[in-house]
Amino acid sequence: MSQMNVDIVPSNVTSNGKISFKDGNPVIQFIIGEQERMLLGQSVRFCGKFRTLLSSASSSTSATSNLAMTEKLGVYSTIDTLTIKSQRTGQTIESIRHYNRFLSSYLPAINSQDDNISHLYDQALILPNYEAQQQTVVNIPSSSSTQNHFCVSLPCGLLNGGEPLRLDAQAVGGVLIELHLSPDSQVFHTQGDTDSASYAESLYEFSDVSLVAELAEPAPEMLEQMRANPTGTYEYNSLSSYYQTINSANGIINFQLGLSRVLGVFANIVPASHINNLLFDGLSTLYPTNSNGSSADIKELFFTRNGAKFPLDFNINTPQKDNSRIKTVDSQIIYNYMDAITKFANITRTSLGPVNSRLQDSARFGKDFADGGAGFGIGVAFDSISDQGVDFKNVNFGINMSLDLTSDSPQSFFVFVHSKNTLVFGPQGLQVVA
Repeated sequence: MSQMNVDIVPSNVTSNGKISFKDGNPVIQFIIGEQERMLLGQSVRFCGKFRTLLSSASSSTSATSNLAMTEKLGVYSTIDTLTIKSQRTGQTIESIRHYNRFLSSYLPAINSQDDNISHLYDQALILPNYEAQQQTVVNIPSSSSTQNHFCVSLPCGLLNGGEPLRLDAQAVGGVLIELHLSPDSQVFHTQGDTDSASYAESLYEFSDVSLVAELAEPAPEMLEQMRANPTGTYEYNSLSSYYQTINSANGIINFQLGLSRVLGVFANIVPASHINNLLFDGLSTLYPTNSNGSSADIKELFFTRNGAKFPLDFNINTPQKDNSRIKTVDSQIIYNYMDAITKFANITRTSLGPVNSRLQDSARFGKDFADGGAGFGIGVAFDSISDQGVDFKNVNFGINMSLDLTSDSPQSFFVFVHSKNTLVFGPQGLQVVA
């Protein structure tokens, strides 16, 4: 088996080669065509140039502007949805909504602070603190010689599966990869600057983008086997995303997952008022927060399957239940959150720790928060023995919390479900078995 490298331009590129949400091109499409080769998913990279502008008529931002981006995401903050389809049939194989919020949990969990000041900056424009990210990525002159270059992987279940993905007509039939971009108001923030209205026309812009990947060319004997076997399966980890708000001291979240092999669930949180609001970082992962900036202390937490506590048969009772002055997050909450992410990625190092996972107050929302910003979340892992998952096909999954949340402080929960899917292909076409 031999390998070849491909460099693919978007199928919907504009005549000037520039792509931005604000100027009406919110989706970037790449096609890896149908062929008798196999895609090495972990090799896929999204590459190009990135810059920020004060307006479509401007040539740059200002070195003194208060405009900033989420430091722990860099260029990833611009991707709202990642979708992978079969080119031949149009069948969606995997689609992750709120992709940037998934990465807000995933990237800090699997990367250290050393990663954030080394290869992640070179690849994704990620830096460990607010000011470094602002001055190095956002507020720079926008000449051709100073634009920021990036080249990032696209973490997801299908591409991280490890096994080569057949692109021939009897299997997937080529793939279409779509990157749906986030609104500029979600990507940027001004950290409470009352003059934020002056940044309302600010935008980010891509140019010279491409998709780089490696394809494996089967040896003749393997190719004959592929042609002789019109049916097959491809098992992969998949992510599904859900969204819900809570606005009471009894926080209850319920979803009908419709999935039969669930391995874990994790969620991150942000006040609903921070989303698409230039005053705040809408991609931050905060502890539940009241409208006055105080922490809405979680007193107890448990997870359910069809109304019964599962997989933990007890409540997580936090220290704040008895003493509201405690500012550390319960270790069981963080352990279970990390354990849920571990089922999706082998964690050998992390940047999450006591500083960025602790309770915050309003003064710590943005630039004063160290180590890449707040890194709180909740979650739980299932099936640590067989790795085949738990059946939620016809039963509800639930999260139940008791917390000090006032009724005027709705919290947005972005929930991500890790499950096993199987892609079945044959003469009848493609089918995703969830």
